[in-house]
Amino acid sequence: MDFLYLSEPDMIKAGVEDMKECVDVMEDLLITLYKGDYVMGGENHNSHGCMITFPDDPKFPGMPKNADDRGFMAMPAYLGGRYQMAGMKWYGSNVENKKKGLPRSILMMMLNDKDTGAPLALMSANLLSAYRTGGIPGVGAKYLARKDSKVAAIIGPGVMGKTSLEAFVSVCPNLDTVKIKGRGKKSMDSFTAFVREKLPQIKNIEICDTVESA
Repeated sequence: MDFLYLSEPDMIKAGVEDMKECVDVMEDLLITLYKGDYVMGGENHNSHGCMITFPDDPKFPGMPKNADDRGFMAMPAYLGGRYQMAGMKWYGSNVENKKKGLPRSILMMMLNDKDTGAPLALMSANLLSAYRTGGIPGVGAKYLARKDSKVAAIIGPGVMGKTSLEAFVSVCPNLDTVKIKGRGKKSMDSFTAFVREKLPQIKNIEICDTVESA
């Protein structure tokens, strides 16, 4: 069987970083979920997924030992509406990955034909997951933020903070200022560089010492 394999550069070429489109798709997704036109795992058809964790003291050579963010998770689902697709997000996670220059979690997405089960695409999913996550608060801002909003606050300037701000910018055309509260200089510097490179609409970046000031 032929199926697509999409690396991260392939995903970028396919438009995974198109945040405006992502927000629109997430809005349609939320409507589809509200209607109940989906099936997830578990007996109640609503399970978030199945996770593998490891014992504190493995009895077998080579078996991983329990640690922070160490495990694997399968997240299967069927989505109806205009999608009519079965699929699964699969990831492994280990906080020690950072020492190897890798993301804490490494994600893949598999899509299958809903009737035959045939594989359709296997995709690199770190960017996909990050933009999907940021797109959801973008839907909220589309309907709940003031139409003349000029200032956004980001508490926690990590990957999801970046994509959330990108989503806010896509639905709030008057935004020109972001206030940031983070814990470390490295993440703050990375966030600031991201804003200057990707979001020229934001003219003012304010670093805040407390959540309250943000």
